[in-house]
Amino acid sequence: MTLAILVAPRFDDASSYSYDWSREIKKVLEDKGFQVIDIGGRPLSRAEVEKALTENPNALFIFYNHGNEDCLWASQTEKAVDEDNVKLLASRECFTMACLSAKQLGVEAYKVGCLAYWGYTEVFAFTTEDADVFKEFANCGLKFKLEGKTWEEALQQAKNLAKELCQKLIEAGKYFSSILLQQDADALRCYTPNNPPTETKCIFRKIALKIFGPKLGWRISRSQALGWLFFLVGYGVTLHAVADELYWKGGYAEIFKPQGEWVGLALVMLGFILLVSDVVKWLRK
Repeated sequence: MTLAILVAPRFDDASSYSYDWSREIKKVLEDKGFQVIDIGGRPLSRAEVEKALTENPNALFIFYNHGNEDCLWASQTEKAVDEDNVKLLASRECFTMACLSAKQLGVEAYKVGCLAYWGYTEVFAFTTEDADVFKEFANCGLKFKLEGKTWEEALQQAKNLAKELCQKLIEAGKYFSSILLQQDADALRCYTPNNPPTETKCIFRKIALKIFGPKLGWRISRSQALGWLFFLVGYGVTLHAVADELYWKGGYAEIFKPQGEWVGLALVMLGFILLVSDVVKWLRK
């Protein structure tokens, strides 16, 4: 039987709503034949969430509660998942209904091998007056996936549903709810190997994403990027120093003569290109 870990703490008014919404998801999962490990309805500890994830590798992970850019909250004071234990999300699909976590934690999850991370880059806002409408939107993504859609298709269908729900809210004169729901839809992300993150604060990562694209850009490590940068800067400094020395020895005529220095530098650059090309081929696999 397929396993799913459903974590839904409850410790304030907002988490009471998210816990209630998670009950529908639990029923949908069980109707689809999942065995659901249900942890929630109260403040949780980091240890019990880690225990469930450790003992059930590859199980679908579902989280309903508060989040932050770098974590998912187990209680008002304790984090269930953050960058220190994000490796527990590797090789599994993750569906979160939590504020902000796709902004940073979801990116880190993608980088350690999370197969899919569904979440939001901004605060998930809703009105209690139209809580059922926001619940329909919040839960629809996993429902679409369980119906056989890919995560990418589920993401697009969720955004399409949000437009339909927003229009119905407008027609009912509920403009504020419509605005909030559209903002939630705009903040929705789903990171997969076919749909990697495209946003980052790191200047080097931005350059890598721009040059190599998202799929390859996220696989280049910082040490690789810095190594390439240091090599090219060092190579440029050496090239300038050799050219300067030859100029003072005999001017431009001396620079353009066949020299052992040029042969050596050419071989070094050729070796670097061959090494980098092999690394790029490996990263593309």
